[in-house]
Amino acid sequence: MRWRNIIITIGSIIVIVGIGVGIGWPMLRSAMVAYYYKSTYQARSLTAADIQPAPAASTLQDMPWIAADLPVCQSTSLQMIAAQHGNHQPRPAIDLLMAFTYGFTAIPDSDELIPFGQDPEIGMLVAAPYLGLERQYYVTDDADLWIAAAQSFLARGYPVRVALDMGRLYDQSTFIGHSEVLVGYDQQGFFVYETVCIPPAPCQPGQYPAGASGLYRTHAQLLAAMESQAAVFSYPWRYNLTVFTPVAPTNDLRPIWQQLARVTLGADQYGLTSGVVALERLIEKIEQKRVHAAQLGELFATTARFRHDNAAFLRERFAADTTLVQAAAYLEEAATFYDQVASDPQSGSVTDLLRRAAAAERAFGETIQTYAR
Repeated sequence: MRWRNIIITIGSIIVIVGIGVGIGWPMLRSAMVAYYYKSTYQARSLTAADIQPAPAASTLQDMPWIAADLPVCQSTSLQMIAAQHGNHQPRPAIDLLMAFTYGFTAIPDSDELIPFGQDPEIGMLVAAPYLGLERQYYVTDDADLWIAAAQSFLARGYPVRVALDMGRLYDQSTFIGHSEVLVGYDQQGFFVYETVCIPPAPCQPGQYPAGASGLYRTHAQLLAAMESQAAVFSYPWRYNLTVFTPVAPTNDLRPIWQQLARVTLGADQYGLTSGVVALERLIEKIEQKRVHAAQLGELFATTARFRHDNAAFLRERFAADTTLVQAAAYLEEAATFYDQVASDPQSGSVTDLLRRAAAAERAFGETIQTYAR
């Protein structure tokens, strides 16, 4: 299913496509695409001043390798990096801070939906301070400069997170937007802690001890994978890397709850449909026979798992807060309906089940919205 292959930075592409419908692609290509990425991602241009001398080879020994079995590469990347700094969190805690596995996003010019709420690059920027980290996103068109910078940061003890095409990274033709974490290097390539061990990644899901060797990719493979994602997403740069440096943590969760309510409830504006609104539009398309049952099984199996995980996390982390416990109950209710859809996507009751799920999602979003005021 196509949504599995484009989940990683879909939020930014949806914004750009939606604006493009209104003002025209040529203008976007020359100005607004670059402006969006540079300003929203807070991109910094790599320079020689960012590079310090590094040994011929170096590998981090203080970060665990966490590999998921479902498409959550962005939050898993941040989960590993936070753990390296001593902040060990379950993945749903990171998903909450990022508003990553909440809500929905409709893919423009298609009848498809993905179970992710906002551009995860923005989510990482928002989440990092709550983990005691500051996100620094570097970009360049110079391959040699990128290699030198990645080696320099690793030698100084910083994991290097990169956004790239997972398919190209593993020599496959299918594009899969993705997030990886580099943990070491030699003179020919880098050692990678794969964040999602499902095909085409040649690894098994699980948690491995700090210092595990990871997977090895050459300079050419990594550079080509970044170039591929840059081309697909129209980045105004070819190569990227993100490092996270320690800062005093932020504790005020009100902006997180506000973000979560917005992502869950969603909207329909500028040609972009998200949240509960996007789910309700999908229901209409199912009734109009525009969506095949085969598209629904995998989508809602993954959605159900996200909602179960997030509900369990809210119940456990905020057990003394009756409002959040009730909000978690709404998520759990929605998850049970998604489970039923996933188990029999050709059932005549699919639209009824999804409407009930949408009502539960809306109740969750409205509860969080009120809570955040």
